[in-house]
Amino acid sequence: MFKRSRLYIEGLSAYRVVDKLQRADIAVYSVRNVQKKGVSLEVARKDLEKVFAILQGSCYNVKKVQPAGWSVARERLGAKAGLIAGMTCAVAAILFAQTRVLAIEVTGSGAYYESEVLALLSENGVGWFSPLPEDPAAVSAAVFSLPRVSFCGIRNRGGVLVVEIEVNDEDAALSPHPLRAPVSGEVRGLVVVRGVPLVSEGDFVDAGEILVDCRSEEGNPLIVIARAEIAVSFVREYGGTEEEARAAALLEYGEIESLRTERSESGWRVTGIAVTVADLNF
Repeated sequence: MFKRSRLYIEGLSAYRVVDKLQRADIAVYSVRNVQKKGVSLEVARKDLEKVFAILQGSCYNVKKVQPAGWSVARERLGAKAGLIAGMTCAVAAILFAQTRVLAIEVTGSGAYYESEVLALLSENGVGWFSPLPEDPAAVSAAVFSLPRVSFCGIRNRGGVLVVEIEVNDEDAALSPHPLRAPVSGEVRGLVVVRGVPLVSEGDFVDAGEILVDCRSEEGNPLIVIARAEIAVSFVREYGGTEEEARAAALLEYGEIESLRTERSESGWRVTGIAVTVADLNF
């Protein structure tokens, strides 16, 4: 029913063509007199051949034949099918981009944490072409665990996941040096945010030894952000009372494990394991 053609027929009493076609069981649609000796009408496209056969040899002339109704729309849509398909794909791509991570950008005074942020995002299932993070607060909380971070904001900007980080000492110059052991002893704890660790927990190190290097394996300079705890056994003698000796040892060494005191000729002998903390840009 949708495939029709519009005919423009001229001739004396052209409107009688309608009766002639209907007598031949040809359905006629949308009849209009367009001029004194002309009529416009529509017939099913399948009946065109029959119409021409009926009008052949008559006093009526078919001046023009063109698609009509849904046929016109279908032909026009068919001619623009490529354009429509392209526009549909473009819209679909834009909608897809709004829900996917096409790029990750770390900004702010803490932008030097980029590699750490990428690792934290990866741990939370976020990477290139992945869905946007379902819980940005969880990622922000992980970023806040980095040293000196005072602000973390996460937002989506047209498929670009922007992580803004601010640190509370942005004006302070970060030391470009390696982290060295201040004393000789056993490495009890080691936290490396940035830098190349050269020792592990349980290793014995000498005073001045490099614990975390400020150059990568390729020789590129790095800003070390690290912290180490070194346990040192000591024996010291203090004068005064036993309480005064213990207080003097704590004042000198800070945290002390297995602290013991015993009488000596000059006062009190204090032994224990002191824990010295060394950190750099931490």
